[in-house]
Amino acid sequence: MPKSKNLVILAAVVAVLAIVSVLQKTSHHRTTSRPSTAVLLEGTWSGDNVARIALGLGEEPDIVVLEKGPDGWIVPSCWNARASRTKIDGLLKVLSGLQGEFRSDREDVLADYGLGPADAVTIRVRDAQGAEVASLDVGTAPAGARGQFVRRPGSNAVYVSGTGVLAPLGLYGGPARPSARTFLDLQAVQDERNDVDRIELVDEHGARTLAKVFAAAPAAGDSAGAGGVDRLTWEWTLSGDTSGPAAKTKADGVLGAAVSIRAVDVDDPAGDPALYGLDAPARVATVVFADGHTRRLAFGNERPADGDKPAGVWLRVDDDPTVWVATAYAANNLFKAGADLLPTP
Repeated sequence: MPKSKNLVILAAVVAVLAIVSVLQKTSHHRTTSRPSTAVLLEGTWSGDNVARIALGLGEEPDIVVLEKGPDGWIVPSCWNARASRTKIDGLLKVLSGLQGEFRSDREDVLADYGLGPADAVTIRVRDAQGAEVASLDVGTAPAGARGQFVRRPGSNAVYVSGTGVLAPLGLYGGPARPSARTFLDLQAVQDERNDVDRIELVDEHGARTLAKVFAAAPAAGDSAGAGGVDRLTWEWTLSGDTSGPAAKTKADGVLGAAVSIRAVDVDDPAGDPALYGLDAPARVATVVFADGHTRRLAFGNERPADGDKPAGVWLRVDDDPTVWVATAYAANNLFKAGADLLPTP
């Protein structure tokens, strides 16, 4: 019995060795005469020292273009909407000094790495003078390892990047068509809640105003006090179609919705205002600040989902031409009926 068991083990070992031998023969040959790791992109970049980033797929090099304008980064294909500087810097940080581990230099196997002419995601970065300072083709991910297979344009040398290059592009399932929406700055509104004095709401329920009632100023010398009131401590009153003291937690929820709105998309500012419902918006919120300036938030019609375009509600802020697409959730949190703002009986 022990002899038979040893023969079984020996046969298994031989089978494993045979499989390994076959895999070695069919795998792509590694060139041993070159270093195993290399710096693929030499340099350090940020949104300050580059002026254009083009992202593509295969033979379409300019699917997404990001450009530095006089007032900051923009996305030309999205009606020159603001681009997110944070996301641009995040991508450039990954590219800066990118290193890789060598895998192959055979042209006939590039497609096996997702680096064929029609498969790879392409990244091209230019400086203010138009010179290309960084360029990379990105393929699939190696099994059981981080990063992606990458190569420099014009070279057959394939490397595994030391970090994921596709994630900053919003691509998490492998090479795919980049989306401009990934790089949009979708913060439509960002104000300081402590600076707000009142919120005026007009919608299908009528007109009403939420006004802060501030506590008396603290003792002299405390910087929180200003003009006889403590702007850090308040309650709310409600007037208009419904009147009375408002529930603080409920009114503070409306305040939060009014001072911070993150959109999900932008739309064509040259589009028909009547289609957007922005020619005569049915819901308008006016936020009045302590220094007297106001923020007008005009919400229009609902936009249905269409392909990769998310559903939402068209929104225009003040006189800015940008047409935002906010979530219905954000709009509903702002426009509460008066009865819903009163304290619970």
